Amino acid sequence: MVNPTTIRKNFLNRLKCVPKSSGVYFFKDITGTVIYVGKAKNLQNRVSSYFGKKSYDSRIKHLKQNIHDFDINITQTPNDALILESYLIKKYQPKYNIRLKDDKSYPYIVINTQDDYPKIQYTRNIKSETERKSKIFGPFSKAKEVRRTIDVLNKLFPYCTTHVQRCSDNCENAVNKNEYNAIIMQIINFLEGDHKLVIDKLNNEMLTASNNKMYERAGRIRDQIESINEFFKLSNPKSSSNRKIDYIGFTLSDDIASFQLFESRYTNINNTFKFIMEGVRSRTNTDVLDAFINQYYFQKHDKPEIVVVSIYPNIKEINTDVLKLKNKIMKFVVPKIGEKKRILDLAINNAQFNLEHIKRAENDISNTLKTLKTKLELKTMPNRIECYDISNIQGTNPVGSMVVFINGLPKKSEYRRYKIKTVNQVNDYEMMTEMLQRRLQKLNINEPNNIPDLILIDGGKGHLSSAYKVLLNSNFPKIPIASLAKKHEYVYLPNSSEPVDIESLSNEAILLQQLRDEAHRFAIQFHRNLRSKMSLDHPLENIDGIGPVILKNLLIKYKTVKNIKMSKHDDLIKIKGINSNLAKKILSELNK
Repeated sequence: MVNPTTIRKNFLNRLKCVPKSSGVYFFKDITGTVIYVGKAKNLQNRVSSYFGKKSYDSRIKHLKQNIHDFDINITQTPNDALILESYLIKKYQPKYNIRLKDDKSYPYIVINTQDDYPKIQYTRNIKSETERKSKIFGPFSKAKEVRRTIDVLNKLFPYCTTHVQRCSDNCENAVNKNEYNAIIMQIINFLEGDHKLVIDKLNNEMLTASNNKMYERAGRIRDQIESINEFFKLSNPKSSSNRKIDYIGFTLSDDIASFQLFESRYTNINNTFKFIMEGVRSRTNTDVLDAFINQYYFQKHDKPEIVVVSIYPNIKEINTDVLKLKNKIMKFVVPKIGEKKRILDLAINNAQFNLEHIKRAENDISNTLKTLKTKLELKTMPNRIECYDISNIQGTNPVGSMVVFINGLPKKSEYRRYKIKTVNQVNDYEMMTEMLQRRLQKLNINEPNNIPDLILIDGGKGHLSSAYKVLLNSNFPKIPIASLAKKHEYVYLPNSSEPVDIESLSNEAILLQQLRDEAHRFAIQFHRNLRSKMSLDHPLENIDGIGPVILKNLLIKYKTVKNIKMSKHDDLIKIKGINSNLAKKILSELNK
């Protein structure tokens, strides 16, 4: 784990570029896994606060120690951030977030416009059938204010139009259908944002009540007005179309295109996606947009009715299957003014930030690798670094691990695990020797991309010396090698008694520590998996008198059950914890 102070130093340039707008932030660990999602009214202040001197509880302290990278999504309002945060917590299940297992979705208001007498209903569950038939408003962040607003609607508008349970059997028949539906349209207009007339009406009623000294009634009307205003703060209607809309913002730089996609379902942005496309050099914006649309929507089931973009795609270049919806064709819109334009601009701003974020991170890594090359006196840039570690907790199931970082980032697909096969005693040096020999034997001189520019050993001078001897006796004696000792975080090179002059808080020191920590994590995980499997399947555990300590001692001595079965009584009683009776029982049970 890396000290949060060092992480702040590593992120300093990027933290300065985080906007002061509302949005959602992500913290990721060394493997790229999202470990925390949070919301903020001011992203820059909030994200930076994690790396200051402020005191936090133990959970946040542990989180800070595991942050390897961060990312953000800018939103239009704090409420959008709140709803998006909830969605992303459900999606990623980050280990440091509080996760509600018995989760309920955010509330919606639904009006089934295909009914002869539509009802206004509150729901938390939007089904596909509901989508086809209804006007849907939401999601909203506070159920209380939504319910209060529905109650206000029920009182403000004539006829019984809201809760089904409030209507008698003959309620609908008592009103003219056309008049009823006209009222419904007024309510729809209200929910889509046209609430000024309603507020004016309530203000007049409140004034009248106050003048007539009906203060209790005036107070109730005041509360209704507050509820309506709070409702519209929550709802922040985005579009009168009230349907499925995607907003695609993108920007190009050199050979990379950065895309930000907002999914707006009904009235709120409830999901965001980031994409990077490579190989776009010398391609037009239209070419790049066409390629994105074809690739993203080709197999997507939940397609939007409307896609809002900054330029029109070339429809002739779009796969016809991409454009097909159930009963219509996907429509592309290029807004010039209005709410759609504001949301599109927000998507473009996110895409630009994402690209800047990537470039700054790449620049940081590039500078770090250049410095590391100088400090370690390497002939080439250490673009590919392999790090090795040994785990033999409690002396059983010794394993080794290899992790690979390419251009400063983990390449998990190239990680490797090793069961130690030839070393019969606890000896890290010999185990490291075996693992490295097996690795180097697999290297092919005709595949230079797989040959490491630097090998990093988790350990001190002794570990380094063992590993270096393996290199000298291999087909790759010129691969640079170094070790990182845990106690003082010293970096050693072969044939040098003094550590390399690398500052403990420097970016290059942090990178080496991240490699070492990842190799250690990977080895420990493998070791625990083996021990867990052993404890579940091991026949010795079913013998009375054998506990974890004796089991460990047996496995250290004999390695396998087969070897124990072939052992002699007199040899078994030499093992600590095993008397004559237990030795007889072991041999009897294993040789049944």
